Amino acid sequence: MRESIRGARLALCVIFSMSILLSIVGDAYAASELRLLHAVPGGASAQLEVSGDGSPVELEDVGFGTATEYGEAPSGEATLTLVAAGKQIGRSIETLEDGARYTVVAVPHGGGAALRLYADGRPEPGRTRWRMVHAAPELDEADFVLGERVVRRLELGEASDYSTAQPGAYTIAARRPGEEQPLVERADVSLVAGTAQTAYVVGSAGQRTRFAILEDAATAPPVAPDTGLGGLGDDGGPPWSAALLAAALAGALGGALYLRTQARSANPRRG
Repeated sequence: MRESIRGARLALCVIFSMSILLSIVGDAYAASELRLLHAVPGGASAQLEVSGDGSPVELEDVGFGTATEYGEAPSGEATLTLVAAGKQIGRSIETLEDGARYTVVAVPHGGGAALRLYADGRPEPGRTRWRMVHAAPELDEADFVLGERVVRRLELGEASDYSTAQPGAYTIAARRPGEEQPLVERADVSLVAGTAQTAYVVGSAGQRTRFAILEDAATAPPVAPDTGLGGLGDDGGPPWSAALLAAALAGALGGALYLRTQARSANPRRG
């Protein structure tokens, strides 16, 4: 009788622990990641604020042509607000999906800025995934070129689909349709195996037109960093905290089974 009570208590304890751990792991997945690319020529440094379910998120200030690091934000409906010199200069309401990564590009609009949201892709081991985005207001329609290949003709705000390319050094360019002379060009662009990358063309209105190249995601390194944790989640998957919780859950289940076996061994007639 005592063994049955002990076993029931143990089972309830394990079930309770599992429910807590699974709830925490579920919360870890229920998040997205955002970064800001400042593409407003002549604009002051700006900060992106994200509000939705949970506490508001603020990304660091960045100047023209640069991007923030990714910051975690709650998934679901979110209000994106761009602030410069203490004033709101752009605002957008977006829906963010669980586990997704996004780049918010601020471009000129009237006397302020418009915010454009681009979903960032995942990498493929051994290859580069690559796309281009038109974010230069005065460039008009242009052919975007990788090496000798036209990736796509883009208008302002448009993005090409991701395509794969062999790792290596390439020249990228944007040129008017039907012309060979590039409007903007960048040589020796390194496409790294196991990454997803985006080239944003930014500038005009007094700022030199150029490419801003950002890494969207990378596969985890084959050898763990010295911390043993830093490589987890680099491919846009669950954060390392979720992996630790899953390990804790496995440990709890294993411990419960071990204690149950020991109890039966101590009372063989009840087995």
